[in-house]
Amino acid sequence: MRVYGPVPSRRFGLSLGIDLLPRKTCPFDCLYCQVGPTSALIAEPAEFFPVDEVMADVEAALAQGPRPDVITLAGSGEPTLYAPLEELLTRLRRLKAAPILLITNSSLLWRKDVARAVRIADILAPSLDAGDEETYLRLNRPHPTCGFERMYAGLAEVTLDHPGEIRLEVMLVRGVNDSPKSLGAIATRLAGLWFDVLEINTPVRPPMPERGALPCDEEALERALLLFGPKARAIGAFARKTAQEPSAPRRFTDDDKNVREMLARRPCTAEDISASLSLPPEHVQDVLRRLESAGFVEPQATESVTY
Repeated sequence: MRVYGPVPSRRFGLSLGIDLLPRKTCPFDCLYCQVGPTSALIAEPAEFFPVDEVMADVEAALAQGPRPDVITLAGSGEPTLYAPLEELLTRLRRLKAAPILLITNSSLLWRKDVARAVRIADILAPSLDAGDEETYLRLNRPHPTCGFERMYAGLAEVTLDHPGEIRLEVMLVRGVNDSPKSLGAIATRLAGLWFDVLEINTPVRPPMPERGALPCDEEALERALLLFGPKARAIGAFARKTAQEPSAPRRFTDDDKNVREMLARRPCTAEDISASLSLPPEHVQDVLRRLESAGFVEPQATESVTY
């Protein structure tokens, strides 16, 4: 499936996702990635799927509903690796169905073709997880051609030039980039960027357990909020926008299949699934029991919730 959802996003509401790459193709192999380890570490864009096929899938999903808050380019890898990105974004904008959101790890923003393409997105959501080369290599584990200074220079230029909304994200991982020294280095780099909002995140969905991506503590989050300035905020749990029509018809008829597809893309709570697919909570529990007994999903508990 090149198009999936809508799925709940803690940052953006109800999101219709577009997955432009085979799982998992990326210039980074981040410790915290919820998709899992990178199987194809590449930095050269390619046309993985024809634009016409992607657009046909998007139009079919929009026709069936429910109406998304955003159309999001993300999924199983880094969307700026998609070579016809400029053409795809231009055609998505013409639909006028919802704001176009591009989530990027910033790895390829130094490329002129990528920088030109991402200007078309209504909302650009880039990442900056480190303020120095050492932390960057440890946390983001990039392709050799994606050096820290090259990545940062591209990010700085694009954020200053982009005509739409910039929602920058910093992911804080316990013991990796949440020390006072690391936060200070990130704060110094943030001073060279333009953004509308800075969203401080920490891993709460279960990544690969052996990768050691653990959420930072409240003290580190508070310190980051103070250091990063008035535009910074911590990301809370997903809540569907109150403006979304509660009676909107849901897209799916095969609930088991679609819950499985949803969880293959990202771990979710039962509440997330219920809100995203407009399913009664008790029905979601029945679906999850069937999928678990068939070996398709398994629960993983955190301190506060179960994914």
